[in-house]
Amino acid sequence: MTLLPLAALISTTLFASTAAHASDWPESFSKCAAQGGTCDAGTGKRQVSFGIKNKWVVKSLSGKVACTTATFGSDPYPGVDKKCALGPLDGGTTPPTTPPTTPPTTPPTTPPAGTDPVTQAAPATGWASYSTGTRGGAAAVQKDVFLVSSASQLLSALKTEGGRPMQIKIYGTIDMAADGPFKSVAEQGVRSLISLPSNTTLIGAGPNAGIVNGRIMIKGVDNVIVRNLTIANPCDIAPVWDPKDTSTGNWNSRYDGLNVDKSTHVWIDHNTFTDAPRTDDQFPKENGKLKQCHDGALDIKNGADYVTVSNNVFKLHEKNTLVGSSDDTTSDDDHLTVTFHGNHYMDITGRSPRVRFGKVHVYNNYYQGDRDAKLYPHHYSIGVGYKAKIVSQHNAFDVIGAKECGNVVESSGSSGKTGAIIDSGSLLNGVALGMGGDSCKFSSAIGWTLPYTPTVIDASTVRESVLRNAGAGKLVVR
Repeated sequence: MTLLPLAALISTTLFASTAAHASDWPESFSKCAAQGGTCDAGTGKRQVSFGIKNKWVVKSLSGKVACTTATFGSDPYPGVDKKCALGPLDGGTTPPTTPPTTPPTTPPTTPPAGTDPVTQAAPATGWASYSTGTRGGAAAVQKDVFLVSSASQLLSALKTEGGRPMQIKIYGTIDMAADGPFKSVAEQGVRSLISLPSNTTLIGAGPNAGIVNGRIMIKGVDNVIVRNLTIANPCDIAPVWDPKDTSTGNWNSRYDGLNVDKSTHVWIDHNTFTDAPRTDDQFPKENGKLKQCHDGALDIKNGADYVTVSNNVFKLHEKNTLVGSSDDTTSDDDHLTVTFHGNHYMDITGRSPRVRFGKVHVYNNYYQGDRDAKLYPHHYSIGVGYKAKIVSQHNAFDVIGAKECGNVVESSGSSGKTGAIIDSGSLLNGVALGMGGDSCKFSSAIGWTLPYTPTVIDASTVRESVLRNAGAGKLVVR
C-alpha cells in the first residue's frame, strides 16, 4: 500500500456550510422563514421547528405559520433572532426540543466480516449485480491501493492504472482547482476531469471526504464503484445562453458531478451530491433567467447498462439525473438498465430521474421538497420520457404543495413520444400516490420484469430508513 501524507488535506466551506445549517434546525428539516416571517406548512399537519444554534422547539402545525415566539409558546434562545424550518408530515417522530450531542442517525460501525466497504460487491438488489456483477477494485493487490488527499495525488494514481484492479481512497476534500481558478473553458475541461478506468473503486475515507471543482467521468469502461464521497456539482465558468431551449430560452452548462457514459457494471453508493456552497441564488439574472452554472448531478447515457444508484443524498440542485441523453438516441432502446433505491432527494427541482428508453427500477427512495420554495422549488420527481420503461415501488414523496400524482410523476416527452411506468405501494404526503388517476395516466406496457430480487420495504418506513442510511460519511473505510 502506498501511504501518502495527510498534512496537505484541503478544507472547504462546503461542509462547514452544511453543519451550520444543521445546527439551526433538526436534521432533514428545511428552512422556511426567519423570525417574524411566515411558513406555509400546507393543508396537512407538519412538524415545524423554531430556534437557532442547537436550540429549538417543534410543534405540529398546518397552514400559514407565523415564525414567532407566540406561535411556538416558548423562546428557546432569548435575545437572538431565530429561524423556522419545515419537517415531515405528522406521523414521524418529533425531534427533541434540544438535539442530542450526536446526530440522530446511526453512527458508522465497523462492518461485519465480508462487508468491508472497499471490497464489497454491489448487492443483489439492483441492476449492477446482474450478469457478471460489479466488484470494482476489490481484487487489487497492495501496490494498486492508493491513499490520496490532493488533486495531483489523485491524478497520479489514476495514471498508474494498467487494466489491473485498483482502489483509491480519498482523505479530506480534494479541490481540482487548488492550483488556481480555471481561466478558460478549455482549461476547466482538462483540469476538472477525473476519468475512472475499468476495475476501479473510488471511495471516501472519513466523514469529510469529497471533491470540489471536479467532475467524475466513467466512460467506455466496465466494473467501477464510487462510494462515500461528497461531490460538489461543478460550476461551469462560462454557461451558454440557448434561445431555443424552451419557449423562453435557457442557460446551459457543460459539466455533471458524475457521468456514466457507454459503461457497464457501475455502482454509485452512499455519496452526497450538492450545489453547495455555490447555490443558484448566488448568480445574477441575464436574459431574464438566472445564469445557472450547474448541469446534472449524475447523468447516465449512451447505452450504459447494469448500473445501481443507491443510498445517495441529492440536494440543492435543479437538473438532477438524466437517464438517456436525447429522444434521437434510439440506440439506447433496450439498454440503460438502471436501479435507483434508498436515495434521498432533498430540495431537487426535477429529474429524479428523468428517463428515456431505459429499463429503470425506482424503489424505496425518499423525496422531500416544496413546490413554492424560493430556491430549488419542486417541479416533479420522476420524468417518464420517450420509451421509458419504469418500475416504481414503495417510494415516499413528502412534497409541500403537491396535491396529486401528476405533481411528482410527469410525462417528460411530447404527446407523440411517450413512455410507460407501473407503480405499487408509493405514498404522496402520507396517502396512496394515485397512479392511474386523471393526473397520472401512463401506459403500463413496460415489457420487462426484474431479473433480481429487491428487498423492498413499506413506503411508510422509507423516510426513517433513508435518513438513517443515505449519504456520504456513513461507511467506515480503513
